[in-house]
Amino acid sequence: MTTIALKGYTTLATILGELARVFDQLGKAVIMSRGTEANFKIAQQLKHEYPNNSVAEIAHMLNANLRKDVYGD
Repeated sequence: MTTIALKGYTTLATILGELARVFDQLGKAVIMSRGTEANFKIAQQLKHEYPNNSVAEIAHMLNANLRKDVYGD
């Protein structure tokens, strides 16, 4: 009887762990999508501080830093 109860608990813990992982990844994806949109708008405003770079290059630099912060790459 105890073995059946522990197997049920282990299965539930596994399911909840996977569900938490899915929501964690979904949250990171939302942060990245909103961040890249904001970074493009910020890159347009920073163009005068980086005259040798295009807006896309500035946005790429900002997005690389955002990715490092969110995913730890």
